[in-house]
Amino acid sequence: MSYSMMSQCLSQLSLPEQNEGTFTRAGIRICWYSLLLLLVFHWAPKTAEAQERRTVGTGSSVLLTALPTNDQTVIKHIQWEYISSVPALSVVDYYGTGTEPIIFKSYKDRVIFYSSNGSLLLKNVQETDSGTYRATVNLNKIEARQTTLLVLEPMSKAQIQINSTVAGSSIELSCKVLVGKVQAIDWKKDGKPLPRDRCYQVSENFSLLYIPEAQKSDCGSFSCNASNDISWQETSVNLTIEGIRPALKLALKISTVALVIATTLAAGSGLGFIILCCQSEKRKLTGELWRWLVVFIHGLVCVSAILMFTAAVFWMQEEGFSTALVLYMIFLTWVIMVTLLISAVLAICPQHLEMFKKKTMHHVILDTAAPGGVILVVLFAIFLTQNIQHLQRKGCSPFFDSTAAILIAAAVSLLILLAPFVWYHRKKKKQEKDQQGRKPAEVRMKCPRKPFHWTLKIFSLVLHSTTKTERSVNSARTFLSFQYFKTLYNCLCKCIVTHRTIV
Repeated sequence: MSYSMMSQCLSQLSLPEQNEGTFTRAGIRICWYSLLLLLVFHWAPKTAEAQERRTVGTGSSVLLTALPTNDQTVIKHIQWEYISSVPALSVVDYYGTGTEPIIFKSYKDRVIFYSSNGSLLLKNVQETDSGTYRATVNLNKIEARQTTLLVLEPMSKAQIQINSTVAGSSIELSCKVLVGKVQAIDWKKDGKPLPRDRCYQVSENFSLLYIPEAQKSDCGSFSCNASNDISWQETSVNLTIEGIRPALKLALKISTVALVIATTLAAGSGLGFIILCCQSEKRKLTGELWRWLVVFIHGLVCVSAILMFTAAVFWMQEEGFSTALVLYMIFLTWVIMVTLLISAVLAICPQHLEMFKKKTMHHVILDTAAPGGVILVVLFAIFLTQNIQHLQRKGCSPFFDSTAAILIAAAVSLLILLAPFVWYHRKKKKQEKDQQGRKPAEVRMKCPRKPFHWTLKIFSLVLHSTTKTERSVNSARTFLSFQYFKTLYNCLCKCIVTHRTIV
């Protein structure tokens, strides 16, 4: 609307009341609206120029200007106010050159006023200092300059939390900043924007990233960049998709240990059977050694069966109910009960074991428990490890390294099997040493060689002696020969007793 039209409206409004008929109410309304619009257009540039927004961090200092750039207005009076509170708080009053600025109590020692251009420096600002500050120059409130100050606390380091890492599940990545106000969050994968071929979803404020039905291709580095007007923080996390849940990981470890124990038992039993077949009758295992060897073998079978039963429970918990699995667990329970019974009876009162062998059926059950248990453990352990490793390939996590578990289980099993042999060897050696210590000294004397020939020779020397001295010497030799005969007699008696014992 032109100024000429506006002046026409004003002239019409100033006419006497008799002209009301020629100038309708609608025209009056249009004139008023036009006048208001003109005022808005006239003052809008100056109002826009008088508005300013500043964003700073806590603890910093900020300079608030009272006049626009290159404004040469002479400051005779200026008043700074904080108008975001009700009522408004006065900050500084200044009445021109030659006077000291009046700084009000609430801002004492917190502001510095520059009288040359009316600027105000706020020191060590806090979040409570956020709001609008108005500078009125020369009492001209229309052209008063307003500055909106936003004080933000610098953000702490962002943290990413993950609720799950299992393949096939819905994974949620949460980007959290404990200190500071977050205005924007940006997600990246491997340093690049999120790929569009995957249905990644973000929450309304971008703080949550959803990965529906996670798969192997989702493995990688995810980063979130949290920022505001004064700072930004970025952190990343390496997402490793697990193919199996922790319960199946534990089942894999348990089944591996059980497989090693069962395999060691099978190999040790086979080797022992071959050695027994090749040994002579005198060296075959009997008595205490055989009893404790059977106890340890059945004990190890019982332990391996218990381990496989536990692994089967974990498998059923994750993969669901199965009739074949329940049947297998029933057989394992039978193996555990029988092997535990045999081990306990043989260790505590072995004579009672004969009571269970009176019937053929019981005898068969007792004899087949250990080998049957080993076969069951080995077969199911192989089945379980293969299936769990197949599921593990769905993720990108490293496979379970079973080397340490295999070595430890094999070493423990071998030590348990060797324990009876070591005990038996030490006991046998001790018995032999005790028997040698109890032998009498005369038994260890050697029988004389050619006693008759030596005695006759001495006796002839006595008969042919010419002198008394020679006769005495030869008589002494003859006495010694009789002692020799006595020793010979004792040796013959010992040989006769030994012969009767053998017969």
